[in-house]
Amino acid sequence: MDKSDRRRRPFAFDKMEGLVREMKDEETGVRVKSQKLFLTSIPSAFAGYNIIEWLMDRLTVDETEAVHIANMLCQYGYFFPVNDSKTLTLKDDSSLYRFQIPYYWPCSQKNPDNVEYAIYLSKRLLRNKQRHALEDYEMDSLNSLKKNLQNKWEFITMQAEEQVRLSKDRKKGEKIVTDSQERAFWRVHRPPPGCVSVMEQIPIKIGGSFSTKKKRSSEDLRREVELLRNCIGRTRVKTSVALDGLVSFGETYHEYDPLLTGAQPSNPWVSDDPTFWTFNCPMVEAITEKRIKRWALSMEDLVSDATGLYEFTNYLRKEYSHENIRFWLAVNDLKRSCQSQILQRVKEIYDEFLAPGAPCEINIDGKTMERTHKEMKNPSRFTFDGAAEHVYTLLLKKDCYPRFIRSEHYKNLLANGVQPSARRRFFGLVGGAANKKADCKERIRSTAGCSSTQGTSSSSVLQANQSSSCSSAKRRGSDRSLTSSPHELPINSVKVSQSHSQSNLSDIPYRGDLPCTPSSPSSNQDNL
Repeated sequence: MDKSDRRRRPFAFDKMEGLVREMKDEETGVRVKSQKLFLTSIPSAFAGYNIIEWLMDRLTVDETEAVHIANMLCQYGYFFPVNDSKTLTLKDDSSLYRFQIPYYWPCSQKNPDNVEYAIYLSKRLLRNKQRHALEDYEMDSLNSLKKNLQNKWEFITMQAEEQVRLSKDRKKGEKIVTDSQERAFWRVHRPPPGCVSVMEQIPIKIGGSFSTKKKRSSEDLRREVELLRNCIGRTRVKTSVALDGLVSFGETYHEYDPLLTGAQPSNPWVSDDPTFWTFNCPMVEAITEKRIKRWALSMEDLVSDATGLYEFTNYLRKEYSHENIRFWLAVNDLKRSCQSQILQRVKEIYDEFLAPGAPCEINIDGKTMERTHKEMKNPSRFTFDGAAEHVYTLLLKKDCYPRFIRSEHYKNLLANGVQPSARRRFFGLVGGAANKKADCKERIRSTAGCSSTQGTSSSSVLQANQSSSCSSAKRRGSDRSLTSSPHELPINSVKVSQSHSQSNLSDIPYRGDLPCTPSSPSSNQDNL
C-alpha cells in the first residue's frame, strides 16, 4: 500500500494490526498448532478460549471486553472460524480458528473489484464440486458477473484455469489453509445477503486528518499574515470591564424601555388609548421630552429616529453644512437600490458630492478620495462605503453632532418637549363600577335590616328590591355602561338567556327602561 492510501485509512487499523502481530508471535503470542478433531488433523489452528485468555492478560481487561475485541478482529478478517465459514464470530470455547495472512488484511488490500471476484468464483466452479461448491447467492453473483463482464470473460476463465493448475502442485495441508484463507477474505468483502459488511465504504468523503492538505500559495500565506496582524492589534477587554459596560448600558436605557418603566401616557393594549402610538410615530409635530433626551445619548439614537434625523438636518442646513448628512443618506439609499439603478445612482452621487466643482462637494482626505476613484472603476452599491464612513465618523459624529447637542436649536426642542400625563381611564372605570356595586349591596343590606324590624320577611324583600332598583335607576338613568363589562348585569337583576348569537341582544332592556316600582311582591321575589 502506498503512502497516500495509508494516510487515508483509519488509525484503528494500525492498532488492530499491531495487536494481531503480537498474537502471532511464536514466543509470547497465541499458540498455533495442528489440532486433532476426531480422526482428522486440522493444521495451523487455535481454540477460541486461547485468544480470550491472551487478550485478558495482555490488555488487562475482563472477559466481556476481551470477547468484544476478539469479535471485532474476527469481523475485520484478521482470523476466522475453520469449520463455519458463514458467521464471523468468536466463541469462548474449544471452537477452532485460524489467522489470516497479512496479504489478505484490510490494510494491504483495497476494496477488490468484480473481476477478481469473478476469477475466484470461476476457480471454485472448476474444482471439486463437493468440497468447493458455490452457495446460492454466489451462483447468482456469478451469473450476474457473466452478463456485466461479458467482454472480459475469456480473460477471467484463463486466469481461473491457471490458478487451478498451480494449486495442484501444492501440498494437501498448504492447500487447505490457503483455500480457507481466500474464502474468509471474500466472506468479509462479499458477505451473504442479510449480513453486515464492516468494510462497506462510507457515502461521504473522508475529511479531517485523513484528507490530503492543499498546498498553500504565497497569496494564502500573505492573507494569513494580514489576519494575524489584525488580531494582534485588536483591543482586548477584560470580562469585568465588559460586564460594567453592559450594566451601564442597561441603566442608561432603562427609562426608555416601556416594559420596565411602563408606557407613557398609557399602554394602548390595555387602555384602548392610541396616544402612545401617536407620540411615537416616526414623524411627529409634538415631540415628547423623553424622545428628545434620547437623542443626546448617541449619534446612532439620533439618526435612527426619523424625527431626530429631520431636526438634525434642519440644524445643519442653518449651519451651511448639510451636504455631509445628505451624502451619508444618499449612500444608504444606494445600498437599498435595485441592481438596475446602481450605475445611474453612483454617477449621480459622484457628480453631486465628489466631482471637482460639485454643487454640494464634501470635504474628504486624499487617501479616501483615491480609494473611491479606484472603486468607481467597478461601480457597485458599496462604492462609496469608505467615503461614507469617513464623513460619518470624522465630520458628523465628532464635529456636527456635539455642536447640535450644545446648540440653541436642541435646547429649544427640549424646552418645548411634551410631557404626556398618565391616563388611567380604563382602571378608573373598573374601580368605579366595583365601588358602585359595593354601594348598591350595602344599601340593600341596610334597607332589608330596617324592614325586618317593622314587618314580615316578604315586605323586607319588597323594600330591598324597591330601593335597589330605584337607586340604580336614579344613579344610571338611561345611560349604558361605558365599559360594557358583564359584572354590571347582576346589579339590575335582569335575567338574560345565554346565546352564542346576537339574536337576543334587542331583548335586553336599557337601564333607564327598568321599572322603578315592581308591579307585585311576587315578581320582586322572583327577581331576587
